Amino acid sequence: MKYSARQRAVAAALRKAREAAGLSQRQLSERLQQPPNWIQRIESLERRVDVAEFIAIAKALGADPAELFQDALGS
Repeated sequence: MKYSARQRAVAAALRKAREAAGLSQRQLSERLQQPPNWIQRIESLERRVDVAEFIAIAKALGADPAELFQDALGS
């Protein structure tokens, strides 16, 4: 399946923020009360993330959602 550059940039920004927060994919999924592979599927582009999920992920990482989105736009 082909993904847009923007989708790849969003996934990359989320992965970068997760790694900067020192969290594993499993730990972040647990914080969000999602299945263990939920973040893995987002980061590997098996699953799209919607705006509400993006905000929840950013907050779970202790990141500002607007700043994290700006990082994705700059990618």
